Amino acid sequence: MDQEKEIKDRMFKLLNEEMRKIFTERVIDYGTNPRNCGVMDRPDGYAKFTGPCGDTVEIFLKIKNGKIENISYTTDGCMTSHAAVSAATVMARGRLLKECLTINQESILGHLGGLPEDSKHCALLAATTFHKALRQYLVK
Repeated sequence: MDQEKEIKDRMFKLLNEEMRKIFTERVIDYGTNPRNCGVMDRPDGYAKFTGPCGDTVEIFLKIKNGKIENISYTTDGCMTSHAAVSAATVMARGRLLKECLTINQESILGHLGGLPEDSKHCALLAATTFHKALRQYLVK
């Protein structure tokens, strides 16, 4: 049993070392410990969007006094999708709606410290879904 645990620990350590060669600490943190993940009852704003990669994101907004009081999301995507959407929610919480217009693919990538080229679309998916939820609230 101890040998099995030792092997698992060694494999986990190697996996972590490899991930750190590819992703920033913040991407790993947000991707493995996402913030604001979950469904929200009766949101003021909502959007669901599926990107060209096949990942789907839902964003839920609670707005009070022109600010995002609460925000949450769900996704069926990979770790980098979770990291990007989680970052968008952290960036938006407590901000005025007009301030949220600056949350886009580039600002999400900046917040995360970057993503590999083949994962940058995750930040675009997060930003697109977020802006669709804002639009849905404003039109309502």
